[in-house]
Amino acid sequence: MQKPAKQILFSCTLNAIRSVMAEGFFNRIAPEGWHAGSCGVIAGPTDGFTFAVMEEAGIALDVNRQSKLFTDYNVDEIDYAVSLSVEAQFHLDSWVMDIPHEHWSVKEPFSADENREVQLAHYRLIRDEISTHIGELVTRITDNT
Repeated sequence: MQKPAKQILFSCTLNAIRSVMAEGFFNRIAPEGWHAGSCGVIAGPTDGFTFAVMEEAGIALDVNRQSKLFTDYNVDEIDYAVSLSVEAQFHLDSWVMDIPHEHWSVKEPFSADENREVQLAHYRLIRDEISTHIGELVTRITDNT
């Protein structure tokens, strides 16, 4: 019988940008036996900029994906958790008290008064920051197994 994959959960405020990027990057380079999911404190709308900058990085996200909440996951099935916003950190700290978890302070990429190219530049910076965090996390997980 095959051992079930270890589950890592990435969370942010809306499950539309940061946690979605983290899930995509992690699943692309996940150590054997690991799988990522993502959620938000509240459900957010699909974000086209997220899809665009992830596609630039060679990761195609499911265009039909629906935002998930913490309540969509069984805390007993989570092996590790990462929050990417202050709101998610607050929720995560009370939700997974006995599960190893950490917080990455990653800013939101948007500002309504900027044009599309400036917005994409902000998203790319966030994407690249998250990608770096994911690489470091995967190294730690791999070194500890």
